[in-house]
Amino acid sequence: MLPTTFVAIVLASWSSFHLLHNFICTNAHTSPAVSNFLQNNNIFVTPFQVRWFTQRWNRWIVKLGRSWNLKIWFDLGVLFGGVSMVAATALLIHTLLTSIKDLPFFREPSQLASPQVLTVIVPGINLPLKDIWYLLSAVLISGILHELGHALAAASEGVKMNGFGMFMFVIYPGAFVDLNSEDLNKANTKKQLRIYCAGVWHNFAICIIACALILLLPFILTPVYAQKGQGVVVTFQDKMSPLQGESGLHLGDKILSLDHCSISTAKDWLQCLNLTIHTPQAGSCISVSQMNALELTDGKLQPSSTAGNRVDCCGSNPPATHLCYQFQTDSDERFSCLPGRTVIAGRPCVTNDGCNDKQMSEGNQRNVCVVPYLETPARFLRIVASRNFPPFAKHHVLYLGDPVDLLRFISVSEYEPRFSPMPLQLPAVMLKFLQYMFSMSGALALLNIVPCYALDGQWAFKTFLDHFYVTPPNLSHRKELIYKIVLGIGTLLVASNILFGFAHILTR
Repeated sequence: MLPTTFVAIVLASWSSFHLLHNFICTNAHTSPAVSNFLQNNNIFVTPFQVRWFTQRWNRWIVKLGRSWNLKIWFDLGVLFGGVSMVAATALLIHTLLTSIKDLPFFREPSQLASPQVLTVIVPGINLPLKDIWYLLSAVLISGILHELGHALAAASEGVKMNGFGMFMFVIYPGAFVDLNSEDLNKANTKKQLRIYCAGVWHNFAICIIACALILLLPFILTPVYAQKGQGVVVTFQDKMSPLQGESGLHLGDKILSLDHCSISTAKDWLQCLNLTIHTPQAGSCISVSQMNALELTDGKLQPSSTAGNRVDCCGSNPPATHLCYQFQTDSDERFSCLPGRTVIAGRPCVTNDGCNDKQMSEGNQRNVCVVPYLETPARFLRIVASRNFPPFAKHHVLYLGDPVDLLRFISVSEYEPRFSPMPLQLPAVMLKFLQYMFSMSGALALLNIVPCYALDGQWAFKTFLDHFYVTPPNLSHRKELIYKIVLGIGTLLVASNILFGFAHILTR
């Protein structure tokens, strides 16, 4: 699905929802019942947002917060909040400078963009749309546990909670907690810091738990899944994948190699893909006599025989089995239209020198290295796979296209079910969900503690300032000035990171 299609579906869905909501709420027959339902359940509908608020959880949260002595736990949260506030600010400064440096105006065309710890996520551009549910569920759970941290800390410190709520804005879900502002303002700075830092502290705890589960996942799955280290299993294939079909890849097939790069684990799969992207197209050795027998054309087309700026050695309507190949002779560069499946079975090569050693030149036959003549970034690749059902034979799947698209077309896992009823996708789903939980909770912990307006960092920094910088009443304006300057810089820093993050994505 294209990003524009996704945006159109989101806008159409919200428009339809608001039209239906307005019709029901203004209709004489349905308006009283619907209005009473929304009012009794504290559901509020505004443009592109639905919000729900409840007080039913107050007693349970207060009981949980006061049943244990959580002061040491939340004191650790205050320590984490202070350290992470400085670290997150430094990270945002580094990310901003990196984003500016990586813009096309300041970077050489051949220079690769620098990897970033924090980046703006745009579904359909740098986030596959098939992963949108992982993102939204991780954001929702991280947000709920973040707000639960504030609520538990408030209950532990005797600050009244007015209620808890959740919302959905456009496509992003979230949560919030409403604390009694009068009780919160009366609390001393230590209590306030425990409450303000509890959210990001809980997000950090989620990161630690998610990381531990990722490391322990092989042991957790051992009773029902095996890691044999003999290739990766295809667990998903997109409907638009060109690898489908009887001679293509099926769910459950095990990928053993990609273009002569052996694959044992999921990490190998990514490394082999990266290798094909950043290395020239490999060729195949073939004897001149075999090439003359296989070629579709007369093999004497010169670079001047072109379609535009491209050599067209297979004609206007070539068979789907044939590709245009280029090779070097003693005098010049030549082109020939050859069957891809037959040619790619030959020995891999880069130049003619790799095809004319003693092993290849039996019977005094002259060999050449023929390389597919393709437009960048297309590659002609051979995937060696084995079937998970009889006859369990290895088969070769040919792929012509951008290697990066393979990540979109198929998903793989190094886990194999020990029992047939176990789903192929479960280990990959669990791993990806934990990875999103780690990423989203980590991002929420870092961004929320930055001293910026409308974030937890705004109140945490003010309370840190009140606690450590005690001034007489006649000099209180100095503290206020420091507070406004730091918050202004922090807000500008967050806004600049978002702005340049979008620019970095859209100019790649």
